[in-house]
Amino acid sequence: MSSESNFPSRPDRTTDIDTGEPLAGVCPENAYQVILYNDEVNSTHHVVRSLMKVFGHPPALAEKIMLEAHFHGEAIAEVESQNRARLHRNQLVSFGLSASVQKV
Repeated sequence: MSSESNFPSRPDRTTDIDTGEPLAGVCPENAYQVILYNDEVNSTHHVVRSLMKVFGHPPALAEKIMLEAHFHGEAIAEVESQNRARLHRNQLVSFGLSASVQKV
């Protein structure tokens, strides 16, 4: 992601967040994660807007995910069922982002 804003130099990683709550309607055995990858093409603003549109993430969470991908090369954008994860991956790709689906 190309930088166009003044973000902190080292964000907390989204994968460090543990709410202790189970995934809504998804058994852990059936959980898949949507991985967002860093790129040097898309603006940070575009990535945040895309995450908000695809997942319905609030701005602060979308920015945190974007920053993790920017600084660490990848970030978990969401954990959900396989069908929803594939749909959301495809939507991210349609916005020009790099993403994949991996079983948790």
